[in-house]
Amino acid sequence: MIYTLDPLTLDMQGRSLTYNGRKLQCDERTLMLFQLLIESYPEPLEATLLLEKLWPNTVVSSWSVTRLISDARKMLKDAGMQESVIQTLHGRGYRLEPELAAKLQSKVADANAGVVLPPKTRPLAWAALGVTLLVAAMVQFVGQSPQGLLIGEPADVKGRILWVDDHPENNTAEIDTLRDANIAVYTTQNTEEALMLLSMYRYDAVISDMGRGDDSLAGLKLVESLRQSGDLTPFFLYTILPSDAQRQLVLEHGAQGVAVDEAALFALLETVNWGIKSTGPRQGEQSSPLTQADSNN
Repeated sequence: MIYTLDPLTLDMQGRSLTYNGRKLQCDERTLMLFQLLIESYPEPLEATLLLEKLWPNTVVSSWSVTRLISDARKMLKDAGMQESVIQTLHGRGYRLEPELAAKLQSKVADANAGVVLPPKTRPLAWAALGVTLLVAAMVQFVGQSPQGLLIGEPADVKGRILWVDDHPENNTAEIDTLRDANIAVYTTQNTEEALMLLSMYRYDAVISDMGRGDDSLAGLKLVESLRQSGDLTPFFLYTILPSDAQRQLVLEHGAQGVAVDEAALFALLETVNWGIKSTGPRQGEQSSPLTQADSNN
């Protein structure tokens, strides 16, 4: 079976995926993922179904699905593809991007090539897409100030993370993976604002880099300040090649772990009890856009 999604071609008989005629290096599971996305369109694929189909008779975490999706997106981006291919429908799963599916249908209809098509989009699918895009636009992070922190978020959000890093662009892939898993991620670039936000809103975990600006121990000082104030929010340091002494020092100051790559970070986040602390404002604080979103959950 060959599926043409210009500029992609999925050849299940030849076990290959090509972009503009160039064969991409991907494993069997990735090929099966794209086949399932095409054949199920316009219906989304739930994570539980993907686990069953792609990891049969194997006990794996739901993170395996989000990691596979993230890796597939990265593979296509690295190959030079700018268009989005896999759409995340929060609370429903994943599906092929409607624009890509529609382009495939038009091309095959015009060429009359006999290529097997996914089912045609139902009449309400495009209206649903418009609503999805509107909601997606509303939940994006708005600026760096607390007043512009949040307009809304998916109703089925599983938890919230505050990510402190003066170069948030370095964490784009990790943040996308977390959001695909319905974990809301809010970013700030300095310790002062992080402490203010943590005093106002509830988060399930904090992720921080170690050095920021001229302060090589900013992450250590942040967790130290939190613990001294009585804030026990799980804290994870995400850094590059920490020394054993640095690891020990951070743990002694109350952090829950240190990660040097995406896999290690997600393994640490598996220990978090998502949602336990994610509702309601801090004691004595007034309701905010964040807690208003909580009240609708």
